[in-house]
Amino acid sequence: MQLNLPMVKRVFRRVVAGRSPEFHRMASREWVLCPAQRTMVPPALFLPGAIERIAALSPWRNWDAEHTLLAGGFIEHAASVAHLVTDVDLVGAFLYRGASKLKVGYGDEKVLDMGAAPVESLDEVHLMTSHSGSHFFGTMMLDDMPLSLIPEPGSPCIAMVSKPYLHEAGYRSLLQLPQHHVPLRARIRRLVYYTDFAQNTFKLRRYVELRRRLRASLKQQPNRSPPAGVYLRRGVLGEPRSLVNEDDLEQTLRALGYDILDPEHLSANEIAWRSLDAPVVVAVEGSHLSHAIFSVADGASLLVIQPPDRFALAYKEYTDRMHMRFAFVVAEPAPGGFKVVIDEVLRLLERLS
Repeated sequence: MQLNLPMVKRVFRRVVAGRSPEFHRMASREWVLCPAQRTMVPPALFLPGAIERIAALSPWRNWDAEHTLLAGGFIEHAASVAHLVTDVDLVGAFLYRGASKLKVGYGDEKVLDMGAAPVESLDEVHLMTSHSGSHFFGTMMLDDMPLSLIPEPGSPCIAMVSKPYLHEAGYRSLLQLPQHHVPLRARIRRLVYYTDFAQNTFKLRRYVELRRRLRASLKQQPNRSPPAGVYLRRGVLGEPRSLVNEDDLEQTLRALGYDILDPEHLSANEIAWRSLDAPVVVAVEGSHLSHAIFSVADGASLLVIQPPDRFALAYKEYTDRMHMRFAFVVAEPAPGGFKVVIDEVLRLLERLS
């Protein structure tokens, strides 16, 4: 059993100081990798009456952002910034420096740890984990995978404890990215971490590079003509979102030449190969949409089925950045989940063709 001494020291310092400064205030140096930007985005594609079905937003979204994504207009993209912080303690999911702390990884803060992990001494390292990426597969793909392209090749990098993701190792192999070392306890002399959530042009360049790498990795696969589109099943591993007429939708899409993919029963390589250069992706809103972000065709379209009580346009931020199209239908409540009007899906697919 080990005492979380950095946590205890931080509490004492916070009491003495009477405040807990934000972690980035501890940085001895910061530099801008990409300045804040303002861009115009197109409206989402949806049918009349869709908005009236929305009962609630996702808890991670807000209407100010969603209104602009819905209607089109100017979007503000935050800067990408590197922060250098010296003399940092890492314990589990947390970073400690003076009276400040930052939760980056996955897990609870504990005073006593039953594990016996030794304290590693690290000189200078780059942190390749974001808070959201350690909690959600979708943002791990959208944010943490591109994060690995920021440090110069050969730079020492670490990651923090994360939720286990079934396909992470497979995608890292396809995208030619390393699996970073994950220390459980460490004293870090110089830590560089990044604020890099925005869909700015710096992120665009890295998305383009990751899409190139995936195609290079798949060159040895058998030749396969792209399907008319793909449907990504939600599965049961994530938060429950049950499309009760999914079988009927899949039957309709199969008749149109769509490939039905069940990521929970496929490897990352199989998913990427079968969705490679697909012009359209259909799926219920959620992190599993990230299975297609690097494999779909340039200029592809996403058609997202929105649960009526969990509306979110997170993936429109990606499609806008990549000059792809984004359409959605809002499902109707049904016993055991929600039900999509299949004719609405077909009408939108016709408009996307």
